[in-house]
Amino acid sequence: YEEQVARLDAYADQVLYYVRAEHASADYRFAETNLKSVIGRVAVKNKDVLLDGDISLNVHDVDECVVTDSKWLEFMVNQIVSNSIKYIDRGQEKTIEIWTEPLGDGKALHIKDNGIGIPQSDIPLVCRKSFTGENGRNYRRSTGMGLYIVKKMCGRLGHKIWLESTRGEYTKVTLEFYRSDFDLTKV
Repeated sequence: YEEQVARLDAYADQVLYYVRAEHASADYRFAETNLKSVIGRVAVKNKDVLLDGDISLNVHDVDECVVTDSKWLEFMVNQIVSNSIKYIDRGQEKTIEIWTEPLGDGKALHIKDNGIGIPQSDIPLVCRKSFTGENGRNYRRSTGMGLYIVKKMCGRLGHKIWLESTRGEYTKVTLEFYRSDFDLTKV
């Protein structure tokens, strides 16, 4: 029951954020945001599913700050982690790794799982509205909305999103944050 309630809660969250995303610009609050805090909140939100699924969360090198809206970033990271959990390969050691690295005058946040991966032909399409692709036909819980909303919000917040994947091995989602994109004195 807990898993079903968590799933319903996640879908309700997704719907609410989708509706908010259409007219959210008045609600943005750009500030220095600590990635470690955001990831900690996402981990707590998903702790029961991670523990029940025996999924290891390997978080390192994330005590970094980026300029963003913390509420929207938490939603985006949660969507990516939720996808990792949803598509984790049940037949092996299950791991989600999260880390950052410097990127010019910004930071890159990487979220990588050792799940089922995405077919190469689907990668350019996974951020399209309602696209579920091959994995969506095999895993009925796919909505085709999570990465669509994440990409839309990245565009609105001035961030970038990149995906790479190898079928049957891994999926890595990278969010890029550039400090020069924002002058906090004008926000």
